[in-house]
Amino acid sequence: MKNIALLFSALLVNASLFANNILVQNVTTTGNNATNKTIQVQFDLSWDNSWRDAINWDAAWVFMKFKDASGVWQHAQLNTTGFANGTGTANTMQVTSDKVGCWVYRSAQGSGTFNNTSMQLQWNYGLSGLTDVTGLEVHVFAVEMVYVPQGDFNCTAILNRGSATNPQSFYFSNGISSSRSNGQFYAPGDKFPVINSRMSPTLYYSDQSSVNIRIKGDVGIDTNNDGVIDNTNYPIGFKSFYSYKYGLTEQQYADFLNTLSASQVANLGVAGTGITLSNGQYFSSTPNKSCGNANANRLLSYADWSGVRPMSLLEFNKAAFGPQQPIEYDYCYGVWNGSSTPSGLKNNSPQNAGYLATSNSTRLTSGASYYGLMDLIGSTFEPIVKLNYFTFGEQNGDGMLASNGYFDVINWNASNMILFIDLAIRNIDGSIISTIPSSSWGFRYVRSAE
Repeated sequence: MKNIALLFSALLVNASLFANNILVQNVTTTGNNATNKTIQVQFDLSWDNSWRDAINWDAAWVFMKFKDASGVWQHAQLNTTGFANGTGTANTMQVTSDKVGCWVYRSAQGSGTFNNTSMQLQWNYGLSGLTDVTGLEVHVFAVEMVYVPQGDFNCTAILNRGSATNPQSFYFSNGISSSRSNGQFYAPGDKFPVINSRMSPTLYYSDQSSVNIRIKGDVGIDTNNDGVIDNTNYPIGFKSFYSYKYGLTEQQYADFLNTLSASQVANLGVAGTGITLSNGQYFSSTPNKSCGNANANRLLSYADWSGVRPMSLLEFNKAAFGPQQPIEYDYCYGVWNGSSTPSGLKNNSPQNAGYLATSNSTRLTSGASYYGLMDLIGSTFEPIVKLNYFTFGEQNGDGMLASNGYFDVINWNASNMILFIDLAIRNIDGSIISTIPSSSWGFRYVRSAE
């Protein structure tokens, strides 16, 4: 007779006919080691439209939660060894040094469905103070990400780069106060800033307050423009990182709510438009729709809970445009010359994640960024951390929330660190066709590569 009996719930994440479906199923356990207090968690993992090319790849961010004897959900810490790659698509598994989660991605170039059975992660339940795991419920979560490699990039701080003669013109929408203000980010001579391993000239940045800074991509930021790097922690984007491939979907947010207490849910509130409570569980009637109604507390709390962090403004530029030189009316998916707008692009209301992508779509027709991020325009506002919020660093969430349901990561601040970029569809002259309502503030996250 087994000395352990776990109740496992195979968690379906974003399964659909769209490009973002990722499925975790057949979760079970094997190899309980009562001495080391570890157990192997085995599962099958698959997702559509997976790829790896000569530049970068997509990946699954996999993490686990367990419900303790008192009914409280906690984060499961993973050993950095003891995993098994399973059978199917040749892959690499990389558990992060903080034991919060694991990246899974193709180990060779290729494309198509990623499909693996009998993959294993080693749960170190002793790190959670457990001596036995009998009867505990465990969920395995997965979300698609994209690897953005180290390298130079250009930036203008907005997906609509404006015109060649006025590169710094764009708008921010402040997700805290709902007010809008002009923003600027440019190099001397009104040039586009270039971020690389050389010390930049003086760069001007402004949202509600202005700074003059210099940036050395591989080292850090000279925050007071005196020629000396004094901030090595802010995520500049020059170094490699992983980003969500799609914005968070409604069912992903519902799955988050299902691990919180009623009081925690009441404090944070329910995002999206189609999430309801039924028989004690939250479900979305539109599970694959990009989740709107984000605010800073919801955004940061989900990041902390899932072991990731918000994206900085510089990382946003890197992920959107890569090393390409700025040109007039250059959007994240290519140049809009009046006729090359992706067919079916919606006027900025939440859409199903990856709604423009098909099995044979191009970067232009799918609306993909340079590195393969989807839906950066035409769906929801993109959240970013202000460039002049210099106390923000590369620290990720640890999987655990405060008792009230809020994030508790040091130097994350809900009052003034987050902006939601207005990705309004624009005419060829840059004028706004339509703006996005606050109900369409979205969620997207990153994590620095290791």
